Amino acid sequence: MNDLTILYITASEVPENWMEFQLYHLKKSIGDSPIVSISRKPLDLGTNLIDSEPKRYWNIYMQMLRGALAADTPYVAMVEDDTLYTKEHFTAFRPPLDAVSYNRARWSLFTWDNIYCMRQRISNCSLIAPREYLITALKERSEKYPNGNEYVGEVGRSKVEHRLGVTVRNCVEWYCHNPIVQLNHEGGTDKGDYGIVNGKHLIKKHGQMKAYDIPYWGKATDILKYYN
Repeated sequence: MNDLTILYITASEVPENWMEFQLYHLKKSIGDSPIVSISRKPLDLGTNLIDSEPKRYWNIYMQMLRGALAADTPYVAMVEDDTLYTKEHFTAFRPPLDAVSYNRARWSLFTWDNIYCMRQRISNCSLIAPREYLITALKERSEKYPNGNEYVGEVGRSKVEHRLGVTVRNCVEWYCHNPIVQLNHEGGTDKGDYGIVNGKHLIKKHGQMKAYDIPYWGKATDILKYYN
């Protein structure tokens, strides 16, 4: 995997036990691939950059841009601190140089009810993209909105790019055999989508397929032991 740099982005807020568990699986999956880590606290993980910007969705994409600019491989893979990755995610597929890609073999794991579900949409945590193509797309957003924008979404989602008024980027969706798992938890950036907001408990909707136990990762309750 010498063609791929891992862009590891964290708000430095996940529980310590979870971070150890997640990084164990990540390091096992990526082998010797270089890492650019971006964190709010110093982190001994590859080349570490410190993020001092406000915590919001727009900033995640700007930190992706920082990470991609710091890398020097043909491809980059977005890695989030609340997602578990398999080796196959990083080795099974590469998009053409004029398209980003998203692995749709992604189960969401809900911390508040111990259940996996599969939601029918792409997610930034599963992005693998040609580095130069991603830089061009993110630079266009940065230059168009130098002060940021409250509306943002994945590169390659045509609805998002039409609304932002930026170039619609090519996007490829694919599946690997052993899935990745993304936590849905109340500490996420998207607190307006679930969690406690203005004293009201909001629940993010489950996807169409649900499970308590999935191949490779096992029982939801066993995974959540490391987070709760």
